[in-house]
Amino acid sequence: MTEFFNKTLFFFPLSILFFCQCQTKIESEGEIMPEFVITDSLFIDYLGQLNMVDFKEDQSEYLLYDRQRKEFVRVNNKGNILQTKNLSIDGKDYFGTQYFSINYLPNNQLLFVGSGHFFWYDRELNLIEKKEIPFNIKSIYFSPGHVNLVQEQRLFTHAYSKDINEASTERDEFLSSHPFLTVFDFKEEKFISQDYIPKSVQMIKSPGKYLDSAPFSLLHNEELYLLFANSPEIYRFSFPNLELMETIELNPGKSTYSQIAPLPFENYEGGTFEMVFENSAYFGLFSSNEYLLTGYYGAIPSDVMEEYNSTATQEEKTIIKEKYKIPYYQIIKEGKKLWEGHLDIQFKNQGGRLFADHKLNQPKVEEELDYIPFYFYELR
Repeated sequence: MTEFFNKTLFFFPLSILFFCQCQTKIESEGEIMPEFVITDSLFIDYLGQLNMVDFKEDQSEYLLYDRQRKEFVRVNNKGNILQTKNLSIDGKDYFGTQYFSINYLPNNQLLFVGSGHFFWYDRELNLIEKKEIPFNIKSIYFSPGHVNLVQEQRLFTHAYSKDINEASTERDEFLSSHPFLTVFDFKEEKFISQDYIPKSVQMIKSPGKYLDSAPFSLLHNEELYLLFANSPEIYRFSFPNLELMETIELNPGKSTYSQIAPLPFENYEGGTFEMVFENSAYFGLFSSNEYLLTGYYGAIPSDVMEEYNSTATQEEKTIIKEKYKIPYYQIIKEGKKLWEGHLDIQFKNQGGRLFADHKLNQPKVEEELDYIPFYFYELR
């Protein structure tokens, strides 16, 4: 039986954090950009790897997931482990191992969105109710994924009708033929609104095989913002009505960003992952205060990619990846890009909070630690 430690290792309150080197200024063309400020941190005494799943609105409790052990871990805001539970074992609380999203609800319950069902759990992870999802969610990313956004009893997702023949999903016109953008009331069990992917999205302009079509989504100032991984624009919609209000062109740097070209469905023989590796793709859309933040991975120049595929040794391949496949970020305010550049950190976003597993501009510790750190940031 795996032993878990139910004690706090460290917890730094806000007042202590500000005595640390916790502000990072960004300069662009002589202007001082917003600062990345560490506002809080959480340290969990745990051996293993934990993914942040969600946390309560008052930040009194966090839910995390250990993929290897297939266990969910609940902790309080001091890092104390409250509960660990495996929901992949058959029984009355069985859920499985794959989920699109998990969210704390205002009524102190948890909503699990699986591949085919909604699951409602109480805060101690006891199953309350299970219902079939009346549509197919389209995304390849699970546990955690980025396809869903939950706001009170409404779910925004990327979905299509169960009546659609699966064979038709492998056709060029599939993404432009159905209203994938969906807002669903899971309490009333009814659709609130649906709309088509905007025509200016690269997947619609240049149809073919892409790795994933589901957008990153967030609510900012009560409006819905979408970013598709292979299309350098942000789309601003009204919510929940899904009326397109604005398209924000991101214009990523030509020396660091390479637009992926789709692979044809006809005679498809694989290669999607290789195309993503060589070219660029966005990995996140975040918000902090009045700012939006996007992140994408840099591209590998074609001549370097030829060397990578043909003559490079394993050591040389590692050097190439570490040089080119690095994160670049863009800061946007009121529809205008203020800054773009590389930051040596992998930001994530959950519950409207920006976080990472190490401090900005400090090297990440590669060896396994006996605790899990989370640093929470704001753009100010």
